[in-house]
Amino acid sequence: MEVVAFVIGTSGLISVAEVCLAIARAIDGTRAFKEESASLYAMYNFEQVRLALWIAHVVGVTDSPIDIDTLQIEERSLPAMLTRESPINLHAPLHGALTEVARILKKINNLLDKYGANEASVSRRILFQTRIFKEGGKDEIKELLGQLKNWNDSLNGVVESRMRRHLLSNMHVRLLSAAQTDRELEVIQGAAQGTHPSLGDEAAFRRQILGIESRREGEPSGLMVSSGALSPSLPPPIKNGTLRAMGTIARPGKRSIRVLQEWKHGQINWGDLERTIATDRADRLASVLRLEHKPPKLRCLDLVAYTMTDGPRGRLDFGYFYHPPPFANGMTLPLTLQAALATLSERRRPTLTQRFGMAAALAESLLAFHTASWLHKAVWSANILFFADAHTEMLDFRQPFVAGFEFARPDTVRDLTIDRSAGGAVGFEAYCHPELVASLTGDGDRGRRRYQRRFDIYGLGVVLLEIGCWMTAATILQSRQGMDGSSHDHLYETAREALPSRAGTKYKQAVCACLDWEEDENEAEDGLGADELRAQRQRQIEKFANNVVAVLRDCHCSL
Repeated sequence: MEVVAFVIGTSGLISVAEVCLAIARAIDGTRAFKEESASLYAMYNFEQVRLALWIAHVVGVTDSPIDIDTLQIEERSLPAMLTRESPINLHAPLHGALTEVARILKKINNLLDKYGANEASVSRRILFQTRIFKEGGKDEIKELLGQLKNWNDSLNGVVESRMRRHLLSNMHVRLLSAAQTDRELEVIQGAAQGTHPSLGDEAAFRRQILGIESRREGEPSGLMVSSGALSPSLPPPIKNGTLRAMGTIARPGKRSIRVLQEWKHGQINWGDLERTIATDRADRLASVLRLEHKPPKLRCLDLVAYTMTDGPRGRLDFGYFYHPPPFANGMTLPLTLQAALATLSERRRPTLTQRFGMAAALAESLLAFHTASWLHKAVWSANILFFADAHTEMLDFRQPFVAGFEFARPDTVRDLTIDRSAGGAVGFEAYCHPELVASLTGDGDRGRRRYQRRFDIYGLGVVLLEIGCWMTAATILQSRQGMDGSSHDHLYETAREALPSRAGTKYKQAVCACLDWEEDENEAEDGLGADELRAQRQRQIEKFANNVVAVLRDCHCSL
């Protein structure tokens, strides 16, 4: 995101990047407030972020300060503003609107200073909590916040709906990636009610996940069923790298439920500790996938139940069972993207518009999963599903579903990697970052690596390349057999050379960004404090939102 500087009240020049990174601290600071005052303070920060994003994305000022007292934009910035493709072509009305916003922000800041909300000390914040109710500041601040929101809504109203969605999505990502504790998420949820309901829903979902993650070890969810209730009751043979089948779950006194079964083989060499960790993680993962109000962008099926069975040679096998989507024919297996790439005739293939929509939906799904602080660990085209419509029997390419969550785990330092992702599946290696391949095969010089967000992003990049070329990764690599370079080199060069003519330069930009994603900063540096790690994680997630998700959305809307 381009950086624009502006002045808020008497706080001096603050860049957009600094404001957004400060949101974590601002939300964290509300823990000294009681609920209503905390919500007011969070609402204030919501609208600051909205204004900052609006200025950066719509006005397009990159390096000139905007003085919030006068909102005079320096002359050297005007050409950039006036030549941008934007519905805004009159400087005077824009200046008037921003001047009114500046007035409101100044008054809010003065009140917050007066009542001590901008002070760092807990005692000053406690004083704020007391004085704001005794002296009536609460109502005045609420009124000003309402005015600020109305002006932000008005500013959003002068841009096209695509930009409005982008700005709103960015605000959600910034705030949710900054909040890590239940208290912080509670503040966001409360403050978003009535004004930003979808943000409130996402915060509530994150709180539910935190509740699941904080359960005591061995505290069961009640979602496990015995293999005797299943048909089929054992994992199917591996086909196309996956263990997937349609089946049923019997219910005493009720009709059986039709489900999609997904199985995972545990490792034979697991000891007692690994089995305990795997068992507990399987139950927590099932609880997350069972949550009823998952964000729509997550694009995963709703879980019914799960099971664990003893496989050969002491292996522990896991089965996860999902409702097919309501529109689908629940009798037949969904088609994987991998199979669609290899088998669909020209007439049955998705259009370019459908492929752009598919790519954007998959990127948004991974963003939602990472924002929720989880790692997928098995992003490849065999885990992208398309269901046939029950009435037309036509594949619905508008609704891709992400599967393969049985390898997922929380993205925290305390959660160790105990298996090799889908590393044993035939063909999966092509979707693995070179460092992950070296780690899995033992060829790396850094030993066994922790799984990183960028490994998921790399897998997504290969999937996006397949969608853009409409060709499997295996076929792409086979076509370059005998050429110098690694699998990564061949995939990257194919993206750089073939995608511009097939899907456009913006699409190529997003794919290449995924395939060349930098190392997670918290992996690169040791000894970082919790605040630094959180700020870095937030920055990385925001970068993915801007450099991949937003670019793919633009591809989808450009036709």
